Amino acid sequence: MYRHHVNCFLIFIGFLLICTLQVQAMGQDNALSDEKNISESQGDWKVYITPYALFAAQSSDVGTTNLRQSFNDLASITNMGFQGRMLIQWRKYYMSTDWTYAKMSSNTSILRSDIDIDLKQNILDLKLGMVVYDSTSPKQGGGIRVLTGVGARYWNNNIDLTMTTQPILPGSSERVEALETGQSWWDPSIELGLQFPVAPKVGFAVLASGGGLGIGEASDYMWDAAFTAVFKPFRRITIPVGYRLFKYDRHDGAGDDEIRQTVTVSGPVIGIKIELF
Repeated sequence: MYRHHVNCFLIFIGFLLICTLQVQAMGQDNALSDEKNISESQGDWKVYITPYALFAAQSSDVGTTNLRQSFNDLASITNMGFQGRMLIQWRKYYMSTDWTYAKMSSNTSILRSDIDIDLKQNILDLKLGMVVYDSTSPKQGGGIRVLTGVGARYWNNNIDLTMTTQPILPGSSERVEALETGQSWWDPSIELGLQFPVAPKVGFAVLASGGGLGIGEASDYMWDAAFTAVFKPFRRITIPVGYRLFKYDRHDGAGDDEIRQTVTVSGPVIGIKIELF
C-alpha cells in the first residue's frame, strides 16, 4: 500500500513537467500552431527552429486524489528546462520534431516523513505531414491552408526518491528509504491544422491532434488543441502568440495497484520561429 501511494505521488509530479515554463512550448509538445505555417518560397527546402514557452495551470486526478497547480506552483519546482521544435519542409511535405527536457526537484513532508524527489523528463514528439489544400497567396491575405499529419509522442520520466522518516521514540534512529523508478510510453497521434492569413504579416492558425487509443502502453486517449495569432515582423522571424488546451487519460499498473490519471493543462503560449534557410 505504501508503494501504491508513492507511485501515485510520483506520477503526479512527473506530469507536472508537461505544463511547466521551460525556455519547455506540450509539449509537448507540438503545441504551437505556427509550426505548420508553411509558406511558399523560392527553394524547395526550408528549415525552421522554434523555442517556445507554455504558461500553464493544470488539474490532475490521480486515483482518488484531485490535485490543482497554478503556473507559479509549477515554475517554483523547476530547476532547468527547455522546449524547442525543428521543422523541415520539402515542397508541400514536412517533418517536425518537438523536444522537451526538464529537471525538477521537490520536497514534501507527510506526517513524520520528508520526501525528496528529483525528476528528469524527456518528451519527444515526431510528425510527418503534408499540405492537402492551399488557397492562400504569399502576396496578400485571405484564403485557407489545410495540413494533416501522423506521428507519435514519446514520454520518459526518471525519478529518484528519498524518504526520511523520523522515529516515534526518542533516541531511535531515523529510517531512510530510497527508490528509483521511471515511466515511458508512446502515444500514436494524428493532427489537423488550419491557417488563415489576413495580411502578408498577420494570420491565425488552429492545430488539433488526438490519439493514444490504448494501443500497447499508450494513453486511453489524448487530445491537444491550440489557437494562435501569428505575426511576422521580419523576413525570417515569426512570433506566434496563443492559447493551448490538452487532456489525456491513462491507466498504469494492474489489479489493486492500478492507477488512473486524468490530466488537463491549459494556458497562454508564446514562441519565436526562426527560418534558418
